[in-house]
Amino acid sequence: MGEFRRNVRVVLSLVFILAGSSPGIFGQTLKQKLAQKATFVPHAGPPVEQLIDIAHKFEIPMAIEWLTDQNAPVKLPFDSRPRKVGQLIQDIIDQSPGRRAKVEGGLLHVFSPAELSNSLNFLNLRIAKYEVRNGSLLGAEAWLRTKINMLLYPERYREGFGGGYGSAPDDPFWAKNIDVSGENLTIREILTRIAQANGNALWVVTIDPDELKGNKPRWEGVPPNESGHSPINYRWKFIPLKPSLPISKQTAMQ
Repeated sequence: MGEFRRNVRVVLSLVFILAGSSPGIFGQTLKQKLAQKATFVPHAGPPVEQLIDIAHKFEIPMAIEWLTDQNAPVKLPFDSRPRKVGQLIQDIIDQSPGRRAKVEGGLLHVFSPAELSNSLNFLNLRIAKYEVRNGSLLGAEAWLRTKINMLLYPERYREGFGGGYGSAPDDPFWAKNIDVSGENLTIREILTRIAQANGNALWVVTIDPDELKGNKPRWEGVPPNESGHSPINYRWKFIPLKPSLPISKQTAMQ
């Protein structure tokens, strides 16, 4: 028995050593992906498209919120010399003043500090309680839309509600690997937790600068569309990092 225990300790020690020193075997962390050198040059186009190019190439989960007046085609001053992936991303962001990038919640968050806490930004709308257990990203997204509708049009839900969602059968977001729960979460926080739990996604939102002007949020007093949805509900987009990627189940809980 003593020999068996010693062998177990040796095996476990090797596992911990490999896990700490061999990211190629156990998967790279986000910071390791950003620190790697590459000669990749994204296509010439709007910064958001360039960022998505990099996310696809290096499988970097991102949360991108971008003002549309800054989302204009630019000429790339880059060449193919080796540089860190994080520096390449920073070079793209630097072309649009006021942008920042920060690793948080398991994603690289690209944002403007000026819009981050603006009460007119729909991403700051708070959901009293949100919970999904063993769901797909598609289902989690559908539930978020329902929660937004319930918040903005409570009279439509007094007697209950129906639901449902669909997509192509080969959609990578059918995988049931989402466990997310929390109270008083912003839409931004929920989108980030969904993407984090899925492990194969980024989300992107573009915002018109006019939305952040005035004294009243643009969604207030706006009736639902023919499908019963708030116009907010289709403002974001989830994009897979890889079309078909085995995803391990993760949990994002408050």
